[in-house]
Amino acid sequence: MANGYNQGKGKRTLRGTERFRRAVCMFSFTLAVWPLGRALAYQRPNFTPGFNLFSPPEDVAVGHKASAQMDHSLPLVQDPAVVQYINSLGKYLSQFAPNQKTFKYPWTFHVVNSDAINAFALPGGYIYVNRGAIVAAQDEAELAGVLAHEEGHVVMRHGTHEASEKLLADMPLEILAGYLGQNSSLLGQLTELGIGLGVNSLFLKNSRDMETQADRVGTYILYRSGYDPYAMAQFFKIIQEKYPERTLEFFSDHPDPGNRIEAVDEEVPELGPAKTWKTDSPEFEAIKQRLLAMPPPPKSQGAHEGAGAALPPGGNRPILTNLREEKN
Repeated sequence: MANGYNQGKGKRTLRGTERFRRAVCMFSFTLAVWPLGRALAYQRPNFTPGFNLFSPPEDVAVGHKASAQMDHSLPLVQDPAVVQYINSLGKYLSQFAPNQKTFKYPWTFHVVNSDAINAFALPGGYIYVNRGAIVAAQDEAELAGVLAHEEGHVVMRHGTHEASEKLLADMPLEILAGYLGQNSSLLGQLTELGIGLGVNSLFLKNSRDMETQADRVGTYILYRSGYDPYAMAQFFKIIQEKYPERTLEFFSDHPDPGNRIEAVDEEVPELGPAKTWKTDSPEFEAIKQRLLAMPPPPKSQGAHEGAGAALPPGGNRPILTNLREEKN
């Protein structure tokens, strides 16, 4: 009897040991796959540019030519410290922009000597930010948000996408096909077709859908670069409330897609876990004070405050004045 009891006790002990081993294995397995599960939960967003007749190298060619015209038309801040700072920040952020595995854009950043709060991007990575936007930013993260948003327009290829749709809308397909067959690049055909490269160029016209995309890409860049990803939308909200008279052109060029703050708030948690975000730097504060100490910007003589305007009398006037209507 005692022997049978001991045998039963031994079986129960064996079963208990087996259950314990299984529990340990299950716990170990959970620990092993938990990081993988979290990684799968934070999937990289799909950023796919729309229809385009241009190639990325042609984006750069078009942007380079348009940038050369802008540089002669707009008053630029030439202070070496300011120029170096904005290029350093912009190029750092550009490392985290999507859609650059097969083609790297030659990122270039300029500061327009205008107190209008605005910024714009040309195809191919030529980005201009107004002096007024830098001064209006409360910290470096907000300025980084402005640059990241414009980089979003570049990598989503919004400028040449708009030009492509314009070409298809204005020309019969058979005629457009003839143009496309004449040259390896569309750059020369843009002039022939009356698509200008000035401050009111079609390349600078963004729809609400484009703004939504640029917001998403900008938020993604901020998150990956370590800056506060909420800062971009916060900047838009602050300037609209604090500087309403100086932001009319900004929201003309960057039409609010609606629920901008809420959309960013919803996107950030999907990008990954919360971090200790970078918000400011001594370099930003020094550059901001440097700009504030400079003489006031020249008064604008052009119609496009968003690009800094201040076109010289008799200078290059925009060609596409009839293409400024906002797309919904």
